Amino acid sequence: MKAKLGKFSNTTETCGCSCSSSKSVIYEPNFNSAELIAKELYQVFRKCWMLSEVNYQLAVSLNASGSIVVNEERVGKDFESSVDLGEEIKFNSRIRGTEDWAPPRFQIIVNVHPPHKRDLVVAAQNFFCAGCGTPIEPKFVKRLRYCEYLGKYFCDCCHSYAESCIPARILTMWDFRKYYVSNFSKWLLDSIWHQPIFNLLNISHSRYAKAKELDRVKEIQEQLFHIKKLLKTCRFAESALKEFEQVPRHLTDELYLFSLEDLVRVKKGLLAPSLKDILHASLAHVAGCELCQGKGFICEFCRSTAVIFPFQITTCRRCSECRACFHKQCFQSSECPRCARITARRRLLKSFPSAAT
Repeated sequence: MKAKLGKFSNTTETCGCSCSSSKSVIYEPNFNSAELIAKELYQVFRKCWMLSEVNYQLAVSLNASGSIVVNEERVGKDFESSVDLGEEIKFNSRIRGTEDWAPPRFQIIVNVHPPHKRDLVVAAQNFFCAGCGTPIEPKFVKRLRYCEYLGKYFCDCCHSYAESCIPARILTMWDFRKYYVSNFSKWLLDSIWHQPIFNLLNISHSRYAKAKELDRVKEIQEQLFHIKKLLKTCRFAESALKEFEQVPRHLTDELYLFSLEDLVRVKKGLLAPSLKDILHASLAHVAGCELCQGKGFICEFCRSTAVIFPFQITTCRRCSECRACFHKQCFQSSECPRCARITARRRLLKSFPSAAT
């Protein structure tokens, strides 16, 4: 049995047992991964081993002359359907790296790597390339290339001087410059570019105060979040709700949640105008819709006849218990009038059984 691996863009495998046909596997360009090669080798070897097992009852049959015939097609189908390669590798093998090295994992890094000397970082890597595990002699350390995302050094096969924005630098420094990253990091960052996985409230709450354009988006986003809930309860708001389709759903369904693409659009000043247009269309509907107006609140402190809504975050405040809405300047007492009524009603209901007895 032998397995041949050609260039990374066109890998050919051959098997010395009864499976003589070749199979080509095309990998993503500019993406080197020792783990992918190891998984492919494992799959080739296991398939050949299964074909060589004469006792494999589901794939072996006897012909009229009594000779053994192996149904290769059935073996292949059974193999693909019954073997979870990832789980088998995880639990039953140790092909992922060695004790001194392991290929980089898919991980989201939101902390900027502190500056370290090249020799110290490479020594911490046990003088292996962080991408493919190639041993590096100390005299060739200066040839390694640094990945700003992973904070490790790679050989020239695993690092082609690709450039990308670094999430940690955006979130902590509002720095959108592009830095050199490894091929693996470039693929990882491109794959999460459109995914809303960064909650700024949890990761970098202070960023709102330091970036005015981001704080403005936050204000509009909070209004859209509340007004969208109101529009969903209105049977006449179909056209207004269609306006929300202009932007990704997470921007109006979730608060403080952004993708890398969203943050870049905020920096360029492109996101705020889009959100503002949606907000204006929504406000126009609420102002002219009797059904929406009937779902508003009257401030119980000042008794003003003007209807107020939770999405008016600059002038209104909601009670954290009953969710009633009041003017901010009016809500100065420690007790909400609506909560007081609810409490009094509950006490009254509890007193009825005792009075009857």
